[in-house]
Amino acid sequence: MAKVLFQSTNPATFRSTSIGYLYEVAQEHEVVLLTEKLDSYTEKVLSDRSLFPGLEKVILFESPFHGNIFTKNYRLRTIMKKTIGTYRPDIVVSHTDTWPAEMYAMRFAKKNAATTVAIQSGFRIAGQHNLLLWSSLMNAQNKMPKFLPFSVRMFLVKLKKLTGYVLYHWILPLLAREMPFFGKTSFVFWHDSPGLRDADYSVVFSKRDAEICVQDGVSPKKIRILGHPLEHKATKRFFEKSYFSKNKEMKNQKTLTIMWSNETIGFTEENHALIPEEKMQENRVRVVKLISEKLADWNIIIKPHPSIKSTSTIKEFLGEIAENVFIANPADPADMYIERSSCIVGMPPPSTTLFTAVKQDPEKIVLSLNLNNEFVGDSYKNFEGIEYIDSEGKFIEILSAIKNNTYKKERSIAVEFDFSDAGKLIQHLYDKRIY
Repeated sequence: MAKVLFQSTNPATFRSTSIGYLYEVAQEHEVVLLTEKLDSYTEKVLSDRSLFPGLEKVILFESPFHGNIFTKNYRLRTIMKKTIGTYRPDIVVSHTDTWPAEMYAMRFAKKNAATTVAIQSGFRIAGQHNLLLWSSLMNAQNKMPKFLPFSVRMFLVKLKKLTGYVLYHWILPLLAREMPFFGKTSFVFWHDSPGLRDADYSVVFSKRDAEICVQDGVSPKKIRILGHPLEHKATKRFFEKSYFSKNKEMKNQKTLTIMWSNETIGFTEENHALIPEEKMQENRVRVVKLISEKLADWNIIIKPHPSIKSTSTIKEFLGEIAENVFIANPADPADMYIERSSCIVGMPPPSTTLFTAVKQDPEKIVLSLNLNNEFVGDSYKNFEGIEYIDSEGKFIEILSAIKNNTYKKERSIAVEFDFSDAGKLIQHLYDKRIY
């Protein structure tokens, strides 16, 4: 039995993915969980010792991103050092090794001779360089003075990112009496493949994700393919019992949910030209009207991204919408609407909830729209289980098939993983340590 420190930074991906791995590990090993503040329901699930027999303690931390980042960073470093030094884990597990909390965790784990593992926690978009460019374009449009030439704004964005790198890799650790985090690999530059920095092992969902990691620079020798926890039968039953069963009872065969992005502008794929807010709103109104007209007897739910604090703006530009269209509470968890709906629709930029929906229910109809050829809008193209749609004609055709109950979804191909669950992976790594 191994002593495991399981660290998580993102509460949303912890609920949708990482808690499944924690569940698997806690069946066979002693675990301490280090996490940011979680939603109250997930806290309740974690308190059930029959589900997590090996979970000994939950310790909270806060990442240094808002408010007094200097104080938060010092506290973060102190918590990581104290927890790892006191608990002395055999194995430290995190979802990446490039963010501040994870870099501290990996550093102190190495000092205590622990094996380190970075496990994928969400959908990976091929071509991380595209995400860096997309992020830079967004920042240039939204956070830089409009009177400046665009080339100057892009230069300032690059300068800001370099400043962020110096801050998080040099200044903050030095102020916390630690050595800098050397190396160019950083979350600041969207380097997010697990195992890019200090982790001994990079654990991913699939062969596709393994190939992306190798392209990003992860050593193939580090990589293990584990699959998504929802692809593991026992863990799927855990999710069904703990999260899905209540909403499954409310499932309506004629409910469609649109996953609504918080981004208000976009860029064209061809030359990265700006798609202004007015045009984006026009495009989204068109999508909503098409769906509500073609599926007139369906319930259409708009699920805003949780970072959207108020739905008033959405209501304003949608205007008078059909009676069968409803706007959900942005704070509601996405899995609630995935379970209640028979069809999930996403628009650019790509929503990770489409990926989650396919794993949550492989039979569910999942549509990824890119009707205006947006930059990074094709991230789900050729992705198994998700219908990628790049023209209005094709979209109308599919909506008609859904209405007439003639839509046929291609069957997923069964795949093999290196390990049956995360508990078996941890045991394998523990055995390598002691033999």
